Amino acid sequence: MAYCVLFVGNGDAGREVMAKAILDSTINKYEAHGMEVKARGLVVLFQEPVNSKVASILENNEVPLEFDCVFQLEQSDIDEADVVITMDDHQKERILNSYSNVKQVCTLKEFAGEEGVLLDPYGKDLIDYEYCFRELDRLIDKGFASRLGKA
Repeated sequence: MAYCVLFVGNGDAGREVMAKAILDSTINKYEAHGMEVKARGLVVLFQEPVNSKVASILENNEVPLEFDCVFQLEQSDIDEADVVITMDDHQKERILNSYSNVKQVCTLKEFAGEEGVLLDPYGKDLIDYEYCFRELDRLIDKGFASRLGKA
């Protein structure tokens, strides 16, 4: 059975989408199969298309985007996840207060053994999305190094 990683964001098709795409790409690069990666939003009123700035940043960095919309987080996603990784503390608290059977939940910074806040580029310039991409890539690399056989 695959180890299931669930990235959760607000639902604006931003950071959680980039995180999923980065980890999927890294898994393929290192042929570290046996991991399933999902991205979900806390507030998705309808199937939201991926943010165009996110799609552009991923394309510019040659990271494939294998899906075109974000879905609402459901209890079944929580039930299947071995780890739920949020983009900030507020999202983490919301999951702990709103869902049951959470095996492990942490922010991406915590998962990588760091403290602090991850930039939210929503509504900002393309350069802010690029900065966020770089930070996500670094944190994912750091947090998943041993699981991907890189440590």
